[in-house]
Amino acid sequence: MTNPTVALVDPLWIGHHPMYFGEFAASFMRCGADVVGFCPNPEEGEREIRQASQGREPECHLLRTGGRSVLNGRFEGDPWRTRQRWQFAADAIHRWEAEQGRKVDLVYFPYLDSYLRFLPFPKVPEATIGRKWSGLYLRNHHYRNPVGPRQAARLLAKGDNLLRSSLCRGIGVLDERYAQALEDHAGKKVSPFPDVTLTDLPEHPSALSEEIRRKAGGRKIIGLIGAEKRKGVLTLIRLARRAIGRRKDCYFVIAGVTPDNEFSPSEREELDTLRSDIVEGRIDHVHFDPEAPRIPTEPEYNSLFSCFDIAWAAYIDFQGSSGTLSKAAAFETPVIASEGECIGERVERYRLGCTIPQDDEKAAENALAELLTQPGQPDFEGYRQEHSRERLDKRLADLLGSI
Repeated sequence: MTNPTVALVDPLWIGHHPMYFGEFAASFMRCGADVVGFCPNPEEGEREIRQASQGREPECHLLRTGGRSVLNGRFEGDPWRTRQRWQFAADAIHRWEAEQGRKVDLVYFPYLDSYLRFLPFPKVPEATIGRKWSGLYLRNHHYRNPVGPRQAARLLAKGDNLLRSSLCRGIGVLDERYAQALEDHAGKKVSPFPDVTLTDLPEHPSALSEEIRRKAGGRKIIGLIGAEKRKGVLTLIRLARRAIGRRKDCYFVIAGVTPDNEFSPSEREELDTLRSDIVEGRIDHVHFDPEAPRIPTEPEYNSLFSCFDIAWAAYIDFQGSSGTLSKAAAFETPVIASEGECIGERVERYRLGCTIPQDDEKAAENALAELLTQPGQPDFEGYRQEHSRERLDKRLADLLGSI
């Protein structure tokens, strides 16, 4: 009996998408499947798979990605561009099949959202890829809303009717809270998936992590990677401002990319003022460089994260799961998180740190003081088991069994 062949397809190559691409490929391989990847950067895709699978030789090919919505790029797609993504995936898969003389048994989308928005037509997968498919649906939090005309319109815009495709073999979600509502609507099995993360460290600490430790000079490091507005970067900056003269034992780190288009002029001025204060020596307890590039590899990301004494997860208006908690559990780092929603509930369930009202720097200051003096008894091991590679393997093995 030949191994099933899985086509792994992701049109995005930002944030943790490359890491997830590698983790899902490696898991399918451990489950006995042959994997061919399609992504915007095949060379990096192969590197991510090799890293996650401990040296297995991967195969990746270029995927055309399609653009954002015609509505000023505000949304992930529109009816034309979302369908275009399906067609681009189909073109790449069918070309590979013709060249190899083989047929793909399952198409898997580790970020399914890009293939749904504004495209509520279940026949689209049949008309394009024509193969059994499944995927991980990250942003399904609209199912919190009550049934009614507005919710019906919202579900159409989200494209969730496409999940009723006869070729769909079930859907995965990271946030299990709305799994049943999604299953009821789609008529397909919806399974909670672990929020897995790569935990490998480089052979030597990264240059950035060594720089941070040197600048911190023994002070406790409170860190955030990725200066996105939704990650509460402005709240963290204001917490750092409050620490002046009060907490000389703390060093605040805001690392990674700062998106230019997310901040208002006044917020941009706040970021610029912080950078000026650092460069001109008025403060020495914050690391922030708005011109910093993306941290290039996951082990380098881990090298930096592992030097944090407290991780920042006090996000703004964010409902979903976060790999920050998986990193925190891996490196046994307490977190400050916004209360409620998926992150806050998990922090409280596993005692991973302190939760605060979102965008509340005074509450964050109190949480910081508490964690530095009374870290509690966090269940890092319990969280690691719940979000382990072993659980991912079980989910994907079940999926392969269904085809």
